[in-house]
Amino acid sequence: MAGADEVELVRRTAFALLVRDGRPVAADDLAAATDGVDPQHVVDALEELAADGLIDRGAAGAVVGAGGLTLAAAPHGLLLRGRDYRTWCAYDAIGIAAALRESAAISTRCGVCERAIALPLPGGATADRPERLWLSAGGVRMREDFCAPTVLLCSSEHAATWSERQAGRGRIIDLGTASRLGAGAWSGYAREVERLGAA
Repeated sequence: MAGADEVELVRRTAFALLVRDGRPVAADDLAAATDGVDPQHVVDALEELAADGLIDRGAAGAVVGAGGLTLAAAPHGLLLRGRDYRTWCAYDAIGIAAALRESAAISTRCGVCERAIALPLPGGATADRPERLWLSAGGVRMREDFCAPTVLLCSSEHAATWSERQAGRGRIIDLGTASRLGAGAWSGYAREVERLGAA
């Protein structure tokens, strides 16, 4: 059985390989990249992470999503390193680019009016713009309680409307704050990308 540290290492390694290679990550590739983790522990970790909604797996069992970055269908687009990825929530897209300090672009829709939002992230940073991020307070189920309600809003007014719809279970933040928080939240993932020579 995989320990908590091994499970987290498998998750971060899967993320780094997705960034580096832009394709599904097989369990064998993960085992080879996790420096000494027993291959059976890698398999166990993948089962645990999938059950908790912390990775996406394809039909053949390969990892197609980890750390919020996915090759599977998801609500938010992230153009990173010339590849089209999706993210589980808008905060993922902002945080991943910020932690990697890489130019990227987000494509999504306002959570209230569904107007298209195209957000460039030069060097992973956000410019001073009118959009706001609703950062959910979360709950027991990560995808449903945190990811689904964590969206970009096209204006402060729509952010206030979204806050009311969420009964205040979260907070409205500007994009600069979202970028700073995200850089910290994904710092461990960024270190893993560096370790695997994917930077």
